[in-house]
Amino acid sequence: MARRTAKKAVITSEVVPGRRGPKRAIWLIAAGLVAGIAGGVFGFRMLVPPSEPETAKTPQRQPEEILVREEPVEISTRMRPGEWTEESLLEHVENYKQQIRDMGAKESQIVAHVERTDAGAARVVVSWDRTLP
Repeated sequence: MARRTAKKAVITSEVVPGRRGPKRAIWLIAAGLVAGIAGGVFGFRMLVPPSEPETAKTPQRQPEEILVREEPVEISTRMRPGEWTEESLLEHVENYKQQIRDMGAKESQIVAHVERTDAGAARVVVSWDRTLP
């Protein structure tokens, strides 16, 4: 229990430096404004994607020296049993053929090989044989 004293508390108008006063209030207001603006900028940048320049939207062709003419190009995948059907397998093969066509292969140079196992798995290999006419 608190003790009661006969003395009255003396209220002083003395300000403790660094704790209260107009400078402290201005500093807190300024810090709050800066934090609010920074939060708004961050939120805007997260919600609105940056615009792409026109040059980035058009695909650029690779220089000729990167594509080695002698080496084959191959796209392959393995699928476990239950991961594929005959229709999806045909879609994979056609998709891989189109990717190789996009690289510059002629239809006569594209070789597709599909291997099915007894367990129900499948392996798809589509390659660009550059030695074919």
